[in-house]
Amino acid sequence: MIEIVPYESKCQSGIDVMMQGIAEEFTEPIMVGQQSKSVAFPDKYWVATYNGHVIGTIALMITKHEYGILKKMMLKKEFRGSVHNVAKLLLQTAIDESEKNELECIYLGTMTQFKAAQSFYQKHGFKRIHERELPADFLRNPIDTLFYKLSLKLVSKIERKPIG
Repeated sequence: MIEIVPYESKCQSGIDVMMQGIAEEFTEPIMVGQQSKSVAFPDKYWVATYNGHVIGTIALMITKHEYGILKKMMLKKEFRGSVHNVAKLLLQTAIDESEKNELECIYLGTMTQFKAAQSFYQKHGFKRIHERELPADFLRNPIDTLFYKLSLKLVSKIERKPIG
């Protein structure tokens, strides 16, 4: 059974294993060494699990400027796509939280090698923007080169399909 649950520290080892597996899919690095302790922990952080095992994550930073920053959207390869709809469930969780916090939009940064993710974001209403269009206080990952924005005023609920 697939569940989306709030992050707990007990999930971290499963997240680490998942991230290592994802990193092995690419020839270019997808992580920048160890995270600095000065990097802010997300305001909201969720974990997708399948029968108790970590299969995906998504996080949301909520700014004081009425926008959110999508972070840590990662999914194990075998759970990507429309069969399980885990990516949709994770994204809808972040959108629901954004709407609850009355955010106007969500920004994100990603890497060029994440082609499927780029297609997913665009399919769900994110528009590619130039880096100069990001808010001045956007929390940027140094290896992100592509940026997207989702206007929450224009977005409708992502179709939720039963998981099963």
